[in-house]
Amino acid sequence: MRFTYYAVVAAALLSACAPAEITTPPVSITPKNKADAVGLDVYAGPRRRGNPVPSFRGQETLAVRSVGIGKDGQRTELSGVQCLLDAGVYSASFTTPANVIVPDYGPNSPAIFVRCTHEDQSGSTTVTAFNATTQQRMQNAAAGGVLGVIIVGAVTAAKVDNEKDEFKYPAVSVTLRKKK
Repeated sequence: MRFTYYAVVAAALLSACAPAEITTPPVSITPKNKADAVGLDVYAGPRRRGNPVPSFRGQETLAVRSVGIGKDGQRTELSGVQCLLDAGVYSASFTTPANVIVPDYGPNSPAIFVRCTHEDQSGSTTVTAFNATTQQRMQNAAAGGVLGVIIVGAVTAAKVDNEKDEFKYPAVSVTLRKKK
């Protein structure tokens, strides 16, 4: 009986922390130089002209959320917050929570800056792409303890291949603070 009570309380607490479901359609980026872009590939034109630009690997969906002070005065995830994403060569405008479709250029993926404003709150953050292949190897090694991490870390350092490894952006959470 006691176990059931604790299980219900734990489930209730965890559900209160669950992020808002993203129900809006994904938002695509807008290339800053539309003449050089083909779809999401903002470097297609320069690449076609023989310029040394990053290889286009496809697309990635970037989840963007905002956290601020809600109507009840508590810090919580906010919905309907206006945001602007800027990566230098492309941008996007949307309201959170949102999924933004961004181009994948592997290790050459640009840093992404996101700025959000809501009533008397604002915030910003910058994220960079990370080597997801290396991260996965290290997580698997952690299960083997300290010795596993040391061995896999040495092997991983020798096996990093930026041309073949998968790179990803972390999910974005913009923390809003009261404007001064």
